[in-house]
Amino acid sequence: MNSLKGLGVCAVLAGIAYALTRVADTDQLLLGVTVVIITVCLITYAASIRRRRRDYRVAGE
Repeated sequence: MNSLKGLGVCAVLAGIAYALTRVADTDQLLLGVTVVIITVCLITYAASIRRRRRDYRVAGE
């Protein structure tokens, strides 16, 4: 499974490199990528907090 994860990372990096060569306005592309990354991180963080609270409730603490 770890090799597949590494392959995915390589595919993402190759996709980014390809996109940078094809897009005329790289600043807009990088802004979009940054916004997507921040949004995914915030959603993951909120889900983590919700999960932690639920685990504490289930454990009875």
